[in-house]
Amino acid sequence: MQLTEDVNFTTEKKELLSEKIHDEILELIIKNASEEEQVLNEKRLVELFGVSKAPVREALIKLCSEGVLRNVPRYGYVVVKMKEKDARDILKLRCILELEALKDGFGAIVQYHLEDIKRHIDNAALMQQEPVDVWKVWEDNEAFHLLLASYADNQLLNKFLKESLSIQKRIYAQFSWNKKQSMDDQLDKEPHVGIYQALCDKDLEKAQELLRRDISSVL
Repeated sequence: MQLTEDVNFTTEKKELLSEKIHDEILELIIKNASEEEQVLNEKRLVELFGVSKAPVREALIKLCSEGVLRNVPRYGYVVVKMKEKDARDILKLRCILELEALKDGFGAIVQYHLEDIKRHIDNAALMQQEPVDVWKVWEDNEAFHLLLASYADNQLLNKFLKESLSIQKRIYAQFSWNKKQSMDDQLDKEPHVGIYQALCDKDLEKAQELLRRDISSVL
């Protein structure tokens, strides 16, 4: 019995390490999205993370299965560039997911939820007074949308939304850097205030329309 528990624990640790490396590699890809071609080398990644080959290889295989990387024998793992159609498709998917989540969760939103939303908006406003960190801007925007969706209490929907936002983050970085645009300029905070006010007024239709505009304003 003890042996089985030890094996399960070891397997779980390996999976967690592989997932962590997967996320770290994805962040590296995003932060270097402006490069004409990104090629990842397994050996260099092993050295970078200071781990064995197995978790790095598992992470790379998963990224290939997700369409993030393409394995080119004797060359490396090439980052798959996103297309403008990908950007349009992910925005459509986000609209479907988030508008449905807002409709489903609307009746469950009570005063303390509204206070959470207001607190988030106020914290974002304070952050704008500091030197802009484009990734903090993105993370703040992402957190706002995940917070709204969470009121629907639909774990599967939240999972798909998180995956959609992860894909959009890659698109966002690639196209923003290529066009030399500021992420902060693209992410307008005013719709968040409007959505909050519409929720306070119990106006679902207006909240949905503002949410649709907010999602569609990116890229």
